[in-house]
Amino acid sequence: MRVLMLLLLLPACHALASDTEQERVAAAKRYLEVAQMSRITDDTVTELAKSLPAEQRGKFLQFMREAVRPEVLERAALASMVKVFTTQEINALADFYGSPVGKSAMSKFGLYMADVMPVIQQEMLRAMQSLPAE
Repeated sequence: MRVLMLLLLLPACHALASDTEQERVAAAKRYLEVAQMSRITDDTVTELAKSLPAEQRGKFLQFMREAVRPEVLERAALASMVKVFTTQEINALADFYGSPVGKSAMSKFGLYMADVMPVIQQEMLRAMQSLPAE
């Protein structure tokens, strides 16, 4: 009985043992190729610009496209993914975002971030302002 359980668990143990940092880095790089951080950033900035008066949008877009460094965001995302997720999880994300429905979802991610980010920021600010002074 114990031998049978060990045989059943062996594939799972192998999967865990083969989850190296090098494999996670490779998987995260594949994900970032599919996710296209620079496109997400540009989509988010474009959507945020829509909340500004028309005469300010062009300057805002130009400034943000020059000031925001997608490579910095990609490095941070890669490092965090390698630290937080397993190779299997990162590959699943890359598979999803590389699929037709995943690509469709990613094309809407900038709009989503532009919609939700002001609410997140406002709520965080509200919560921080209500901290008791100690």
